[in-house]
Amino acid sequence: MAKLKQESVADFLHCAIILEERAYLLYKSLADKVDLPLINSLLLHIAYDSRKHSVILKGISKSIAKPKKQSKHCEKNLFFGGTWTVLERLAEEIATKERIPEEHISSLVEKLMLLERTVGEEYYVLVQLRTLAYMTREIRETYNVDLEDLKDILQTIISDEEIHRELLAKMKKILVGKEKQAAEDEAPQVKYKSPDSWTGHIPAGIT
Repeated sequence: MAKLKQESVADFLHCAIILEERAYLLYKSLADKVDLPLINSLLLHIAYDSRKHSVILKGISKSIAKPKKQSKHCEKNLFFGGTWTVLERLAEEIATKERIPEEHISSLVEKLMLLERTVGEEYYVLVQLRTLAYMTREIRETYNVDLEDLKDILQTIISDEEIHRELLAKMKKILVGKEKQAAEDEAPQVKYKSPDSWTGHIPAGIT
């Protein structure tokens, strides 16, 4: 990614827009199939953030020079290859189920944490590039937005990705707690009588 030119940055943004839109659909689909109200609401929160990101990225993309030929195969793109694979596999896994059993949610959350980390790293690398200045040349002339302003906009997305990981970690903690409680509820319990009740049941011959 260190050799990005302006056209490559635009191509990156094009694929990032599609990725965020699919992330929205992924989280929304998962939320619709989860019966735990708190987990459901947190998944929807992340879903709507992803849709918000796609809108922001579209605005940036339309403000800079377009690539000569937009990539039609973002899953093979240099920037999001591994991330795309994780997202598509998760989408396929969720699509096969009408409802997500509670005991399966925890493993899905772990995969989503990996997804959010890799996406956040991609955006972070882009923000650190000197070639990001290419993006701001036309934006500055049209909208009076400089490099630091653009970095700040992208930084909000990076911050959201960090928050997503934190929310997913909290979901994991909640789910692990529920699994532990369920295991305890299923464990056999030995019930003892009150010691006071023993006095009337002393076997003969014992004093």
